[in-house]
Formats: sequence, C-alpha cells, structure tokens
Amino acid sequence: MSIDQKRTETLFDLICELAASGQAEFRPGDLCTILRDRNQPMGAWMVRREFSKLEVEGLITFDPASGAWRRTGQAAKPASDAA
Repeated sequence: MSIDQKRTETLFDLICELAASGQAEFRPGDLCTILRDRNQPMGAWMVRREFSKLEVEGLITFDPASGAWRRTGQAAKPASDAA
C-alpha cells in the first residue's frame, strides 16, 4: 500500500469515526485537530486534497451552502492507487 493510499484510508477512517459519534458535517480543520491530538499532524491543504480524492470516489460530498463536508453513506474503503 502506498503512502498516499494509507493517508486516504486514515482520513476516511476518521470521517467514519466522526459520523459514528454523531458529527454529520466536518471540515478539514476538524480532521487536522484529531490528527494533531494523535501525534499524526497533517496540513490542512493535504487533508483538503484527500477530501477531493474521497469526493471523486463518491465517499464524501461537499455542501457549498454550509462549506462543510458529509459522508455519503457508502461504506467502501477508498480505492487503491494505480501503481
């Protein structure tokens, strides 16, 4: 598994944790805070990049009215990167 794929899966797992805890909407800063608290800091720009990947895969969606992201309900793990 590539580093990029691991990063994408890690963020999707965190999104699933947020959804399971009742937080339906999230922003890049929410995940940055969690990662920082777990000693796995990641820049907001990189989290945002991963959000774009997850959006293309149909796992999350952006709401322009609120500026927040939501999980789509699909339970699939992100697709692996083509090698």
